[in-house]
Amino acid sequence: MPSSRLPPFDNALSEDEIVVKTFVKCVEEKLDSKSILPEEDEGKIISKAILYPGAYLGSAVAIASFIGLRKIPVYLANRINAKSSKGTLIKETPVAKVVGSIFDAVLAGCFGFTGWVVCSDKNKILNEMAEIPLIQGKSDISDKLCGDFIAIHQDIRPQFCNEYSDDTLTAIQTFVKNCEKRQMYEKRLRRDLGIGYNDNDGKRSSIPLPNRVPDNILEEEMDNVGAADWAEMEDFDEEQQQLNSNDDDFWNGK
Repeated sequence: MPSSRLPPFDNALSEDEIVVKTFVKCVEEKLDSKSILPEEDEGKIISKAILYPGAYLGSAVAIASFIGLRKIPVYLANRINAKSSKGTLIKETPVAKVVGSIFDAVLAGCFGFTGWVVCSDKNKILNEMAEIPLIQGKSDISDKLCGDFIAIHQDIRPQFCNEYSDDTLTAIQTFVKNCEKRQMYEKRLRRDLGIGYNDNDGKRSSIPLPNRVPDNILEEEMDNVGAADWAEMEDFDEEQQQLNSNDDDFWNGK
């Protein structure tokens, strides 16, 4: 039997923390190796999830903070002076204006970043990311992560999902389920189109989906495809893999 992808038990972490850490580590390894190159549609989904509404509200906070920091102190100082006997207006020297602008810009940036974090909708980001395997066309994120995520999920004990449920774990489970839907839909398309799983280099390849993966693809396949048809699909896969292997042997002079 293949070894579990989950790390050994660590007394310092709870079971749910270990599970989340395992999935996160998988993503980090892919990112560190720069093997994930999101498609255009995936990039739009990620940008929209992260930037709206947090980034827009954070930018508004930063701009308002900068204007306030630049104008309010001088305004208040002049109001105080106006009530004094001198009544002179305070004006910044060029050096003070440059230094003050830089300081206020840094401080306003901190306020804006804090506003971004506070206003970001974590659930929205997680839900949008979990839906990526269902998108139409190609999905590099699905190609690179689905296999590992499904394998890790299979190593989790059956009752785990009933005992632990927070936003992150729910999003991970949804992502895994959507990965299974994408693989099922692609498998069906391959059989219908009469193509195998390997490209000309003998590597496993994905195909662009003509439309978004149906949400009920798993239920439809279970209801509509009989045992004989499933066996036919498995036989088809084996035949295609054998054909690809024979082609490789031919071109390699074997």
